[in-house]
Amino acid sequence: MTDDALLDKASEIAFKKLGEAGERMEDLEDPYKTVAIIYSAQGVIDNGGMGYFFENDWPNNPPYSVFADAYERIGRVDAARALRDALKSFDVPNPERNRKARMEYMKAHQERFNGMVWDDCVCGDKKVFADLAHWVRSHPKFDP
Repeated sequence: MTDDALLDKASEIAFKKLGEAGERMEDLEDPYKTVAIIYSAQGVIDNGGMGYFFENDWPNNPPYSVFADAYERIGRVDAARALRDALKSFDVPNPERNRKARMEYMKAHQERFNGMVWDDCVCGDKKVFADLAHWVRSHPKFDP
């Protein structure tokens, strides 16, 4: 099975389970949690970078650490680090629950977002999905 076919099937199952879990990514078991998180986050980041990732609230406002942890689980350590560094820059507790503070920060630093404020190494990282497919294959519990 090709990576694309595997990930299509894996994401279909993961998002079905996510719906059953009331859209609470952090409540899913692995490997479904990791697939749902990576698919969701990478799609958004690829469409508009880290700024786009932080612009809107995620369903149920999970801690942003769940996203960084998922990237780390599949071996994308630089992506996990970039997300964690971006989180620290907001300088507010629980930025995932404070959209206003996030938006104010991004507006105040808008001119510097071209790689200077955040390392946007995640956007366009084609290896993410290859690593996710490899990670899915390594989980016998996941049987698409």
